[in-house]
Amino acid sequence: MFVKYIIDLYQDVPISVYEGLLSVLCLGAVVLIATKGFTKGMKVTAGLFAIEYVLLIYCATVIFREYSENVGHNFTPFWSYEEIGNGRNDLLAENIMNVVVFVPIGLLLSCVSQRLKWWMVLLIGFGVSLSIEVLQYYFHKGFSEVDDVIHNTLGCAIGILIIAIIKGIWLLQKRYLTS
Repeated sequence: MFVKYIIDLYQDVPISVYEGLLSVLCLGAVVLIATKGFTKGMKVTAGLFAIEYVLLIYCATVIFREYSENVGHNFTPFWSYEEIGNGRNDLLAENIMNVVVFVPIGLLLSCVSQRLKWWMVLLIGFGVSLSIEVLQYYFHKGFSEVDDVIHNTLGCAIGILIIAIIKGIWLLQKRYLTS
C-alpha cells in the first residue's frame, strides 16, 4: 500500500514541484553547513523539510488532484471502521496510510524549536489535515471525511511521541555520560 501511494504521488505531482522542493532542500543543506552551531542548522533544516513535506501533501491531495463531480464526503466520525467490519479492507489500508503520512509532520515540527510545544505541533497537524479536507470538499478534489482528520492527527501525535522518546533517551545518556 505504501509503495502504491508513493508511485501515485510521483505520477500525480508535476516534476517541477519536485525540482522546486529539491532546490529548497539544497538551500537547507547550505544553511546547515553555513551555520556554526549544528543544532541551529538542524532546526532550520527540519523547518524547511516540514514546509516542503506539507506542500507536497497539499500538491498530492488538493492542488494537482483532478476535479470530479462524483466525489463525496462523510462527516460521521469513525464511519470507516463500520465499513471495515463489513469487509471493506481497502479502508483499513487507507486509514493506516493516513496515519503514516502525517508522522513526519510531528517528527519534523517537534525538532524546529523548543518554544513550539507538543500541543502546538498537534494543533498544526490538525489544522493542515482539516484544511485539506475542507479544500477537497469545496473544490471537489477528493473524498472529504472526518476520519482522515482523526487519522492524520494521530499520525502527527505519533511523530511527536517518537521525538519525545528520542529526546528523553538523549537526555538520559547525557546525564550518565557527564557524571
